[in-house]
Amino acid sequence: MSKLLLSCDNSIYSYGGRYYFKDEEWRDFYYRYLRVFENLRIANRVIIEESLSPRRVKIEDERIDVVNLPSFSGPKEYASVYFKIGKKMKHITEGCDAAIVRLPSTIGQRVCNQVVRAKLPYAVEVVYDAEDGWRSATSIIEKYLWKRIDHKMRLSCYNADGISCVTESYLQKHYFSKKNNAFYSHYSTLSLDISFFTNKRKFPNKRMLIANVANQIALDGRKGFKEIITAIGRLKSRGLRVDAHFVGSSYHNGAELLLSYAESLGVKEQIHFEGYLSREELSRFLEKVDLFVMPTRAEGLPRVIIEAMAKGLPCITTPVSGNPELVSSYFLIPYEDVNSLADRIYELCTNSSLYEKTSEENYTKSLQYEASILQKRRDKFYSKLKSVTV
Repeated sequence: MSKLLLSCDNSIYSYGGRYYFKDEEWRDFYYRYLRVFENLRIANRVIIEESLSPRRVKIEDERIDVVNLPSFSGPKEYASVYFKIGKKMKHITEGCDAAIVRLPSTIGQRVCNQVVRAKLPYAVEVVYDAEDGWRSATSIIEKYLWKRIDHKMRLSCYNADGISCVTESYLQKHYFSKKNNAFYSHYSTLSLDISFFTNKRKFPNKRMLIANVANQIALDGRKGFKEIITAIGRLKSRGLRVDAHFVGSSYHNGAELLLSYAESLGVKEQIHFEGYLSREELSRFLEKVDLFVMPTRAEGLPRVIIEAMAKGLPCITTPVSGNPELVSSYFLIPYEDVNSLADRIYELCTNSSLYEKTSEENYTKSLQYEASILQKRRDKFYSKLKSVTV
């Protein structure tokens, strides 16, 4: 009976002394590992809820146990619980046969350190490019923190039995193992059932709706919120009115502050915030919009772009990390180049042949990320790790 220790940058929720997955999508995420390993120990931050969200899914499977690690947000809160986390991790590897850590992750990195000390076989799933993180940092402190994260990630990868990246080739240049007989794979975190896919789009003869999806909406976030609003202001001055719909939870009053910024440009009525959406709600939302726009400073391989492509949406993003593996170079715009961003939006809103050609190309590309295709690669990778424990 093999047991896997898993840690990633995601939270488990606690209410009334019981543990819960964030929602059905995250429940399915954890069960991927139980396709190969008989038992699973989850070592993530645990958020205690005073009232239970209806989205939560109770963890009732006896094959799963949870390490109750304190939750935190940001460096200051992390410093306050640093030693508490250390105490909780003292015996974290006991009873486990192998480990998988998804990096970068503050908790995942500390778990990996324990795994190395215990000489447990382990694999790393690389989901984000920490090098792009520090190269695109806008402050000295941010650059310093991301450089430390990048350095630790590389060391963790050097000693890993297996490495899998969300990109096909980009992240592999930075993160690899130095062990003999190390094994490799690549697969997105995403799990898109064939029912999620629609088809290529016809040119919409109406006022265009732009979509942007992120976990958190912040005034100075890394996902181009202000840049999109600025571009919409410039398009309005050129006689083109488009609406932007932002999906994600407002972080530090991000939605309100961005609305204020939009008001200063005279486009407040064109900016809309949808809040957090479930997978089903996101599917319906993406079918109603016309373009997907996400300027971003750093990524792994953005699942939201793949989801948009699966709906046949033309996409505009930045030439960072794994984005060039998804989107045509013509629609890869440097983060600070708002004029070119506005130009590409204008072209897709006024050129029907370009819109339909791009839609078809994106939809065809997205089919490579259908759930059953990726699951085969995951199963094979997890099975290789399991074989190391024998």
